[in-house]
Amino acid sequence: MSAEANITLVQKIYAAFGKGDVPTMLEHMSDDIDWGIESHEAPEVPWHGTGTGKKFVAKFFETLGRECLFPRFEPSGFLASDTGVACLVTFEVVVKKNGRKAVENAIHHFTFKNGRVTKWRGWEDTAYTKATWNG
Repeated sequence: MSAEANITLVQKIYAAFGKGDVPTMLEHMSDDIDWGIESHEAPEVPWHGTGTGKKFVAKFFETLGRECLFPRFEPSGFLASDTGVACLVTFEVVVKKNGRKAVENAIHHFTFKNGRVTKWRGWEDTAYTKATWNG
């Protein structure tokens, strides 16, 4: 796919995220997708970690929905090629268990093959996330 088509696909995935529409997000992913947020700083944060497959991704979003609210989620600054998209995401998150709020900037990177996302990595300030999670 072209860089522009990859950006459009990422924007569709983000739009589905905004609606809580996990099935639509999963439609655009390979069955063996490699997904996650690598975190050595905050392994106790339940959505941190990596894994493979659509079941892992579905559990990731189930966990986010159970644990967090996202009053603000703004992807911007898309950089793309025929095989990948990276973007800056500014978001506000509220941890449901303690009401703590954080505003963060994250980098998301999507890798594509045959029109599907085959890998996603998110990078955020894991120490800040840990402090927000722990309250």
